[in-house]
Formats: sequence, structure tokens, C-alpha cells
Amino acid sequence: MRLSINPFLMETWFNNDILPVLDLIALADRKGIDAVDLPEHVVMGTRDLADYPYAPTPEARAAMFNERTDFPEPIVLLSVIAAMTRRIRLSTGILMANLRPAALLAKQVATLDVLSGGRVELAIGVGWQKIEYEAEGIPWEGRFGRLVETAQACKLLWTQAPATFAGKHIAFEDIYCLPFPKQLGGPPLMFGIGPSELNIERMAQSADGWAPLGVPLDVVAKGLQGIKRRMTEIGRDPDTFRLRLNPTPVFTDGKPDIDATLAGIPQLAQIGCTDVDLYIPAYCRGPDEFEPLLDKYLRYHA
Repeated sequence: MRLSINPFLMETWFNNDILPVLDLIALADRKGIDAVDLPEHVVMGTRDLADYPYAPTPEARAAMFNERTDFPEPIVLLSVIAAMTRRIRLSTGILMANLRPAALLAKQVATLDVLSGGRVELAIGVGWQKIEYEAEGIPWEGRFGRLVETAQACKLLWTQAPATFAGKHIAFEDIYCLPFPKQLGGPPLMFGIGPSELNIERMAQSADGWAPLGVPLDVVAKGLQGIKRRMTEIGRDPDTFRLRLNPTPVFTDGKPDIDATLAGIPQLAQIGCTDVDLYIPAYCRGPDEFEPLLDKYLRYHA
């Protein structure tokens, strides 16, 4: 079991100064946390906020973020984290790959992988705000197909030069996108999408892992079985496929209970979870509680 942390909004502990957060991530690196996962929104608007699917109520969503919340660009921020750390994996949760041209994304990620000594792994998805696509002039329709083609195009550009790709949404011919990543074949790409039958097929064909959000554990278990079964059928090794989950929050007296929440991690392992992602500010009120929280979390390291 690999353990990752999501530091989103930890900067509120420091009057919205993100630089002290980087020092805490470096501490997590030294203590043995496996990965840091950064969220993303390129732009925010008010129109789509009510459609946010990962909070039980609008009030819960408003407590997390609003249209004025800072969302630093994750690849840039991961580059700084890479320079301040030595072993922690550099990840996202979730990078909206469609909001970047595939060749540009491939170049950015390959460069980061080289600079970090091969520590990049991304969870990518399509997002839930149509306004972000509109702001960049990218069609909202066909976004799942574009996501798959983006992943396929990146993997091609990370392994072939010249490279040629002919898809419905992405096409190029005889181009060179160098350097190649440090990791042979390129960084792993997990998909942060739902468990529909079509998405299960997409992940079996093109993903290195699955990072679902807000999906019941029994549905996740069934979906993972379907992905691995289909991978076997098409000749991919299902044992290489990863599953990253957030532990189910447990509340005591109306407040998040970190001990009870972490006690659910073995259940995640039973359904095939390989990576756990903990949203730190939900269980930690400030920097003085950060290291003790890590110590509790690391008891589940394996």
C-alpha cells in the first residue's frame, strides 16, 4: 500500500502563502510519504459550481472552495516540489488533460520526469466545469474520447520519435517531442473517471490505473474486476494496474475522526486498492498537527 497526501488549501494555515506548504511537503518526503497529489482548475466560474459532484451538499462544497480559491498550475508547482524533495512521487488528482494540447502536455510531463529523476505519475480526467472548456475554446462534447486520445498520444510521444497519430480529436505526423521521459515508456497515467461500461473499456485499453472520486466501494470493487478481466482479454497485464482511493471519512460528534478514518485503510486493500490518498486539511487544523498526522498515517505503510 502506497500513501499519498493531498495538500489542497494547506496554504490557508499561512495566510494563503503556499511557500511554507512546500516545506511541509519536503518533511513528508523525508518521513516516507510516497506521493503528493495536486488538484487542478485552470479557471473557475460561478455558473457550474452548484454542479460539483464530490460534496454531499452545496454547503460542504462551499467550505472547500469557491470561484476565488487559488488553484496553482500543478505541473509548475510539482516542478518546484521536485526541486525540494528527493523521493516523493509527483502526482495530480485530477489533472484535466483535455485543457492542454497533447503534444504540449507530453513535453511538460517528460521534462518534469527528467528533472525529477523519474518521479512523475498523473491522474487525469475531464473535469465537471463546462466553463473551463469554453474559456479555452475546446469542445465539451466528446471530452471522454479526447481524454483517451490525449493519453494515447502522450504515450506515443514518450516512446517514438518521429511519432505519428491519427485520431478523431488529435492528429500529428512525423513529429519529434524530446526529451523522452526518464521512466521507460513514460509516467503512469491513471484515469479519474466514473465506472460506466464504456469507461471500464477505456481504462482497460489505455490507463495504467484508476483514481475514482465519490464512488461507493462496492461499485469500485466491481469496476476494478471488470477492468482487470478486460485487460486479460486484450493481452495487458492486470497485475500492473493500480487503484488509488481516498479513505472513507468517519465522523465522531460531527467532526472528522482521523483514527477511525485511517482504520478503514485495510478494507481498501481488500478490494484491490494499491494507493491511498489523504486530504490533509480535512483532518489537520494547522502545521503543528501535520507531523503527528503523518506518523499516524505511516502506520499503514506497506
